[in-house]
Amino acid sequence: MENEISIYNCLNEFRKPLLLEIINSLGLPPGSKGLDAGCGMGEITKLLYENVGKSGKLTGLDFSEDMIQYAKNKNKNIKFIEGDVNSLAFADNFFDWVWSCDTVWSGSKELGCPSDNPSQIINEYCRVVKPGGSIILLFWSSQKLLPGYSLLESKLNSTSSANAPFTSGMDPKFHVLNMKYWLEKSGLEDIKAKTFLYDINAPLNQNDRKALKFLFDMLWYAGKTDLNEVDWKHYLKLTDISSKDFILNNPYYCGFYTYTVFTGKLKENE
Repeated sequence: MENEISIYNCLNEFRKPLLLEIINSLGLPPGSKGLDAGCGMGEITKLLYENVGKSGKLTGLDFSEDMIQYAKNKNKNIKFIEGDVNSLAFADNFFDWVWSCDTVWSGSKELGCPSDNPSQIINEYCRVVKPGGSIILLFWSSQKLLPGYSLLESKLNSTSSANAPFTSGMDPKFHVLNMKYWLEKSGLEDIKAKTFLYDINAPLNQNDRKALKFLFDMLWYAGKTDLNEVDWKHYLKLTDISSKDFILNNPYYCGFYTYTVFTGKLKENE
């Protein structure tokens, strides 16, 4: 667990600038009551709490008891509870908004997904939000992390690990970039999608280097089964910290990643 927390801390610090940009763009009402569904260690919950001000009320929810305990120890002003996004333990119309980052991925439980169909989760989010309130869903949606090696990176990005939890044969509607369909199906209005980009430029600090190495491993850890031996060895050479060709040593390194944000509003009472 300690190693897992270290990795999450590193990745949270890496993506913090972009998440702050996204949060600041939302115009969350000062003093509002919000839910961070799938809060993990609570680092984003803290950013949301700071955005709405000390008069706001934030609740973080996650299925992991260890993550929730860590979040409680780090953030005394925020309520954290263990729970399931498929069945929220809150009354109807309880929150002003729900935020859910990298959580509503459709896929099998074996791949760590909460459900193979997002409708139940989104309907639960809608149930606990007041009329006129907002649902905010965001997902890591693309990246370019191996500048100068576009053919190799395109092959890596076509592997099963890079596209998980989406798998061959799944209904295209279950891909996260079709989330507008699911929000409309749940009766939301004023549905919008916007993609935010964050540039990664050398010189890289130590946390950025560690985070990018984690991302290489997370995205392409199982690529060996989908690539030929030559391409796999080339990838290992570029991403091995001890290699003279380690790509993050490039003084001209430039890459990017994106998050796509989907928002929708519940109908006002007539």
